[in-house]
Formats: sequence, C-alpha cells, structure tokens
Amino acid sequence: MWNRPEPLAAEPKAEQKQAVKANVTQSVDLFYEPPPAFTIVTASLEWVWGQMDKGDAAAAETLFLKNAGTTEEQRGQIAQQLVQNFRRFDPRVLARIVLSLPRGQTADMVLNELISEWSRYDSEEVLHFLETLPADRVNNVVLVRAAFGLARLPAERVTTFAATLDDDGRSYLAEGLVESANQAGSWRNTSAILSKMNAQGHKDAVSVEWTLGVSLSDIAPEEIERRITAETDPVKRDQLLAGHAWVAGISDSERGISLDAQIQSPQVRDDYLVRHAGDWLETDRNATLAWLQSAGAKQLMSLEMRAKLLKAYGLEAAP
Repeated sequence: MWNRPEPLAAEPKAEQKQAVKANVTQSVDLFYEPPPAFTIVTASLEWVWGQMDKGDAAAAETLFLKNAGTTEEQRGQIAQQLVQNFRRFDPRVLARIVLSLPRGQTADMVLNELISEWSRYDSEEVLHFLETLPADRVNNVVLVRAAFGLARLPAERVTTFAATLDDDGRSYLAEGLVESANQAGSWRNTSAILSKMNAQGHKDAVSVEWTLGVSLSDIAPEEIERRITAETDPVKRDQLLAGHAWVAGISDSERGISLDAQIQSPQVRDDYLVRHAGDWLETDRNATLAWLQSAGAKQLMSLEMRAKLLKAYGLEAAP
C-alpha cells in the first residue's frame, strides 16, 4: 500500500551548518599530526601507517605536500615503498605522489611499477590516467606495463587511445600487448587490437609479429595460422611464421621445418631450417640426413648450410 512520503526536513540554519563544520574540523584535528622530520624511510612509513589507522586517509600525500626535510632521493625511496604497498591506498593518490617527484630514472621506475599494479585491478581507470599524461611521459615503456590491463578493454577503446600516441608509443603498446597475449582469455581481444593498430617495432628489437607468433603458437595455433594466411606484408608474414615455427619446432622438428619452408627471406629461412634440422638430427638422424640430401632441401636451404650439417656425419651435400 502506498504511503505518503514524509515531508522534507527543513534546510538547516546557518548556525547549524557552522556547528557541523566545526565538529568535522575538530574530528580531523584529533588525528592530525604533522609529518616528522625525515630520519629513515621506515620511520616515515610508520608515521603514514599510524595516521591511516587513526582515519587520516591523506597521510601519504601529506607527507609529500608538507616539508618534512626530505631530499629528492629520500622522497623517491618513500614513493617506491608506498607503491609496493599498492593495495593500502587509493591509486589516484599514489599517482599524484609519483607525479610530484622530479623527472628522472627513479620517478619513471616508480611510475612503471604503479601502472603495472594498477592495471591489474582497474584497467579503465588506468587508461583514463594515461590519457591525462603529457606525450613525453606516456610514449614510453610505461605502456608495456599498462598493456596487461588494456588487453581486457574493448578493442575500439584501446585503438582510439593508440591513435593519440606517436610511433614509439604504439610500438611500446604493441610490445606489451603481445607479451600479454598468452594470458587466459586475452588473446582474442589482443589480436583484434593489434589488427587495427599500425605499430612498427623498435629498431634492433624483436618484432611485434615474431612475439605474437611465439605467444599464440601454443595457445591458439589456428589463430596464428589464420593471421599468417591473411597477412599481405611479406616481412610481417615472415616474422609471424618465424615466431610460430620457433615454438612449434620445439616439440616437432618436422613441423618446424614445414613452417620454415614458407618463409620468403632466404637468410631468415636458412637460420630457422638449420636450427630445426639440428634438433631433428638428435631425434631421428637417418630421416634428417635423408631429407638434407633430398630435392626439397636443395630448394629450401643454401648449399653452404646443408654442407655444414652433412659434413659432421661424413656426408657431402650435392649441388
């Protein structure tokens, strides 16, 4: 049965509001203590824990905002310890603390640690935070640390963010995503994200495609083979094949060789064929030696590489 609602309470008078405010101020003053002058990191952390036990949720930030006689190095050490106790804090508070550190190796390292932890618990909030960072703080290895969480966000959301990054940023993000591809439940989404990103690997770094081939070879061989078939760039296709062959050939040398045979680059193909032929020699010498002298091997491997492998067994490679 419907009941008439109670009438709204009257707006508190000005003097009542002032009394409430005074009570709140008094209750805050009860647990507030100024941070002590710095002696050791442990003592500063003990002050933070003590204040938090009293209800002072802002104690860690207070330690950084108030002058407690700490040097830049000491502030970095304290920040690192606070991040290592990630679960005890609001990550946004930790983010403000870390960003208050002077730029340098320590500040970057602590930021990377924070993002690595944070992305495991709230990837959407991490992405919001990354979107607020200036270009010089986001287009770097911090994206590798964030990728574990970002791989679980909708592909469109991540690719929209990736479009705001520079080439280095997209490379770092792609690197992190492929490293996370073998996490349960993430590879499909990771694959969808990478398909929409045009990320190029860093110079002298292992390519994104090779790493993806390695990651998916065990957990999703059908997916990596689908990507290999669909890839039109010959260099990227070779790298996908090489990564897939690298893993597949560990347990099945003949399978590795069959994948090696599809690599277009003669140098890359030779390197992988030598590796897998060497492994095959250890498990089935006669079959391997017969293959090395076959017409198929002559077409796939250089005479020099075949000769090196056969010479060890007193055989010669026919041209």
